[in-house]
Parts: sequence; structure tokens; C-alpha cells
Amino acid sequence: MRESMRLKGTIPGIGVKPMQDEVIGGKYFIPKGTHIFVMASVIGRDPAVYGDDANEFKPERMLDGKFEALPPKAWLPFGSGTRACIGRAFAWQEAQMAIATLFQKFDFRFADPEYKLQINETLTIKPKNLRIYAIPRKDTTFSLSLAPTPSVLKAQAATTEVTSDAAAKLQPLYVLYGSNTGSCEAFAQRFATAAPSYGFRATINTLNSVTSSLPTDGAVIIITASFEGEPPDNAGHFVKFIETIPGDNAPFSNVRYAVFGCGNRDWVHTYQRVPKVVDATLEAKGAERLLERGEADAGGEGFFQSFDDWEAKLWPILAKYYDVRRPSELWQQARASTLRQPDAQLGTVLANKLLSKPGGADKHHVELQLPDGMTYRAGDYLAILPSNPASSVKRVLTRFKLSPEQEISIASSAPTTLPIGRPINVSDLFSGYVELAQPATKKNIEALLHYSPKSGKTRNGLETLLAAYVSAVLEKRISVLNIIETYPDIDLPLSVFISMLPAMRVRQYSISSSPLWDPSRVTLTLGILREAAVADSRELFQGVASTYLAGLSKGDRVQLAVRPSSTAFHLPADPATPIVMFASGSGIAPMRGFLQERAAQKAAGREVGKALLFYGCRSPSIDFLYGDAELKDWSAQGVVDIRPAFSREVEKSEGCKYVQDRVLHDREDIIVAFEQGAKFYTCGSGRVAAGVKASCMTIISDLIKLKGTEWKAKTDNIYPDVNTAEEFWSKLLHERYAADVFG
Repeated sequence: MRESMRLKGTIPGIGVKPMQDEVIGGKYFIPKGTHIFVMASVIGRDPAVYGDDANEFKPERMLDGKFEALPPKAWLPFGSGTRACIGRAFAWQEAQMAIATLFQKFDFRFADPEYKLQINETLTIKPKNLRIYAIPRKDTTFSLSLAPTPSVLKAQAATTEVTSDAAAKLQPLYVLYGSNTGSCEAFAQRFATAAPSYGFRATINTLNSVTSSLPTDGAVIIITASFEGEPPDNAGHFVKFIETIPGDNAPFSNVRYAVFGCGNRDWVHTYQRVPKVVDATLEAKGAERLLERGEADAGGEGFFQSFDDWEAKLWPILAKYYDVRRPSELWQQARASTLRQPDAQLGTVLANKLLSKPGGADKHHVELQLPDGMTYRAGDYLAILPSNPASSVKRVLTRFKLSPEQEISIASSAPTTLPIGRPINVSDLFSGYVELAQPATKKNIEALLHYSPKSGKTRNGLETLLAAYVSAVLEKRISVLNIIETYPDIDLPLSVFISMLPAMRVRQYSISSSPLWDPSRVTLTLGILREAAVADSRELFQGVASTYLAGLSKGDRVQLAVRPSSTAFHLPADPATPIVMFASGSGIAPMRGFLQERAAQKAAGREVGKALLFYGCRSPSIDFLYGDAELKDWSAQGVVDIRPAFSREVEKSEGCKYVQDRVLHDREDIIVAFEQGAKFYTCGSGRVAAGVKASCMTIISDLIKLKGTEWKAKTDNIYPDVNTAEEFWSKLLHERYAADVFG
């Protein structure tokens, strides 16, 4: 629908006039009061935005976050500003319902197979003389469910069920989430799944499902993240809705709500931005906050524990507000869910090779064939849906005395998306649906106490874990599985164990290739996490996704999806713009994609700007990834100037041990690149990003002190009114610097 409206919008143009004299684009003077007709139909076909095929119908342009990433005003089928179509939301919903209903009940074919589109234009645009045959579909049954029926999970021994009549009498509760990577969706599923045991009937949906009004017959629980300061793909319309609705008459006066935000403190300037905006906007426009906004830091300790603590505070408040008592039935809850990733499709492994040499951590290069129609840009992510290591699954089966072929059935009437209503092989369940290595939460340990002996070694051990939770559990990555293996006398039912496990989530990896190399293939460059387990030195702690990817062979099929990175983390539109890149280890991934794109552009005769790559690793003979391959070739071609930092052979990198050391050593080249308009990128751990920032701040401070007015005169043309290193860095961060921080 979006692509159709781009090509043939209902409103061909918009009449506007400036309220004062204006200069557009720095060169077009428009006097006050001049009547201007903005051609929306032409804007929708702008090659600068939509590419050379802008006149072609390609619905995939609008998928996977590409629509949300469009520049402002690049899609105007309903007009813009205060004169935009007031019925847009209704018309859009009506069209979706009409199209879905028609295709549900009929097959269609043209009356004239040779028909060519003709336009009948009056107030709106319509097809002329378009006639079709509608053939009713046979043997098709239809059902419509507007509100999911909540229920309870049962696994193996659980026997209690809730009738639909009982569920209907529960207090309504609305759980809305905004999520790109799956963490917020998993929290929302956990919360909704727990609702019946507290006397609530939960409905769960994305934030974008609400664009006109918020429910008032039950509390609204919002769980969302910020994606580099912007709403997730499935939350942008909701945020716009609550921000733009006039607040004069307190439009949300009958709404009760609570907000929980996920984020990463490494993104200092945008941490929790969207949750804060949602929370403040709802309160400012009349809604009643039930509980102070909660937050979880994905880069810190206790990510899951933060949600557990906030959830524990919220349930008593909800019970008090709505006078709800917990049902007497025994509810067996589950946190895991069948992993609903609607954009995930099957890709194929084309190659998987080890890049590093003995003496360093394993680094792999994985090449994948994308499904038809899936596209990407250099700098984007590839989301992978992994499976747990076979050794971890075997441990679960051993602990619960299950055979690999055994099947169980899970029943639920709550909004869980575990594989319900059918038998499932236990190996499949524990391999693909739940996280087994996630550190246990305090809530998990408290539940284990309930199934432990009333005294003795086991109870004392669990109480010790609770008392020293951070050092004894989080820092050692102690999972529920670790604990019940350590204390075999914990009589934990399988159903309760399943309910403790978070849903398997996707992992995002930076794509290390460019579509100019091959638009149908991507490569990943990743480090494999395998190290002695702190919980038991005899065991090997294995990263779930990296171990999964490392074990893939040519021809294997993988569930994957391209996820767009932030707008800033892409190459400049003008290939002649210089770039400066900072990376270490597998952080070279997106930089390789950038350089591959620049190399292809240069080979095609395009002028490309200078590229500086500051790259840190241990040794040129162990883990200088692509050093003797593409990087060597691209350097010889003049595509890139490589500045390595070898931590174990500093004599081979100008005495520089780390990337930040090489940055200081080569400061003059960085200054020249900045003065030439370069864009800067960092990819690596939080420590690398912090080190690069510290070195850049040192360079800026020294310049301000030593070069004084000479250098400030140069920078004034770029950043006027900037007098300190912090102000300068803030400007650079906003306009010419992008970072992708992991670990």
C-alpha cells in the first residue's frame, strides 16, 4: 500500500506559501507570500531518495525499517502539515481491512489481461476502466479474533486449566511494546503471560497498533526501547500520535499507564530517550502514571533483574487500583515464547571459514545467500535466530531424565507464544525456543528455594547466591541450569523450569559486505565466544549465537533478517567524502563493507574520498583480519590507508598498542581529514569506543590550547560558537560521527 501510494498518491500536490522571505537550499530566493505548488507525485519518484528505479513498483522498498528511514517529506500521498488529510488514519485502516477481506474471500483476474493503467483525475486519483473478475474462494473457512484470550501454560505435570468464562471475567490489561531486537517483546510476553495469575486478562500488541486512542477500561503497560534515539520500527507511529495530539483538553485523562524502557548507557546522549518521551508526554496530556518509569541497561549488570524488580512493584499497584484478587487456581506460567519474528526468512550458508590463526580467539567469516527480495546497505545488521549448543540441551535432558525423542505438550490460554496445542520434541524445545545460558534472576533463585529442602547445604547455597547476587551470579554468569545441576536435590518440576527461561532472542551482527559486491549475498565477520565457565572450570561457556554460526556448514539453512542500522551509520551520499574508521577485532565488519563499496565505486570510475582505517588486534600473524587479502588489495588500489595497532607486537605498529594510541600518534592525519569534511565511524567494544573518544578529546583540547586562533578560525566555519572540547565533541557526535558499540 505504501509503495502504491508513493507512485500514485491520492493527493497529487500541495499549495503553500512562505510567511516570510526564504532561501531554499542555500540558493533559491522565495519572496514572502509567493504561491508554491509542491508536486507530491514528483517527490514520491525522486531518484535521489528511491534510486534509479524510482518509477518501478517495488513494495520491498517499504519493508524492514526502510519506510521509517526515509528522509522527512519524501512520502506525501496524504499531503503535509496542518492541511494534510485529516482522515488518513481511518482511510488507511479501512483500506487494509477492505483489501484483506477481499483477498481472503476472492481470487481476482483482469477482465482485459492486456489492460494498461489509465488515470482518472478529479479531486483524487483513480484508475480508469479497470475491470476485474472476482471469483469466490472454495472450501475456505473464516474466523476473526479481535482480542486474544489469555490463559495459563501447562507443561507435563501441570493440570489446571482456566475456562473461557473465567478468563472473560478477569480485569482487562493492555501490554504494548516497541522492539527491534526482541528484548522488549520478550519482556512484554513475560508480563502478559503472568497476568492471569494476578487476576488480569492481558492483550499484547505492538505500540504501532495504537494510533488513534488509548484504552481506558484497563491499565496500559508500555515496554519500549530507543534505537539510537529513535523509536523502534514498530513504535514510531505511536510516538508520533501521542506527541501530535493536542493536549489542551487532556486527551488521555482516563488512561492509567506505566512505562518500562530498555537501552544501553554507552549511548550517552540517547539513552532511554523514547521511554522518557512516552512517559512524559502521556503524563503531560492527562494520563495517570501508576509507577515511576523503569529502565534496564543492556550494557550493564542485571538487565533482566531490573525488569523483575519493576514488575514486582507494579503488580500490587495494579491489584489495588482495580480491586483485583489473584485467582485460587494454580497457574503455571511460562516466559518463553514461540519466536515471532515476522521478517525472518531462510537464508543459505555459502561458506564458513576461520580467519584467525592459533594463539588468538577464533574469528569466522560466514557468507550467506539472502532470500529473494531481501536487500541491504553497507552498515546494516543481519539478525540471526540461533539455536542452543547441543551440549547445553543434553545437560537439560540429563537433569530432568528425558530422552531426546520424548515429546511434551504445552497448553496455554494466556498470550504466550510457546509451541502450544501440539506435541513438541523436548530437544527441539530446549534447542530453539528458550535461552539456557541466561544468568538466573533473583526471582528465579527465590522460586528455587520453594522447591528446595527446608534446611541444609542446598538452602544455604541458594541464600548465599541471593545475598551476593551480583558477584555470585551475574559476574559468574550462573544460569538456572547451573544451579539445579549444582544442587540436584532441588525438586524442580519441568513446567516451572520452562517458565523460568527467557524466550530465545535474535542476535544482530554488522554486515561486513556491500551490495555493490553482490546484492543477493552478505558476509558476517564475528568472534566466537568460547571460554572457561566461571560457574564450573570443567565446563566451556559458549556464546549461543556465535557458537551456532561457527558450526554452520555450506548448504545449511539459517533464519535471518536484514535490520537497518541508524541513518548515521552508513556511508556518505557523496563517495568523494573522506571517511575515518576506528575498529578492533570483529569490529572491522562494517568497515570492510564500507571499503568494499568504495572499492567497487572506484573500479567503476567514480571519484572516492580518502579512507583512513585505524584497526586494533593482537598480531599481524594471528588476527589481522583480511590483512593479507582484501585490505592488502584495497590499500594497493588507493582505496584505504591502514593504521594498525598490534597489542602484542607494538614494534610493528609505530609503538602503538591500542587503537586509541595510534589515533594520538597519527593525530595530524586525523585533523587534515576533519578539515576536509570527513565522516567518522567507530565499531567495537565499549572500551574501544571510550578509548577513541578520549584520544579525540585530547587532540581537540590540545588544538584549542596550542593552535589557538589559527585552528579555531578554520573550525568556526564548521562549528561557530564552539569553545570547549566537550562542545566540539558534542557537535561532531551529532553531525559527523557514528558508533556501533557491542559487548
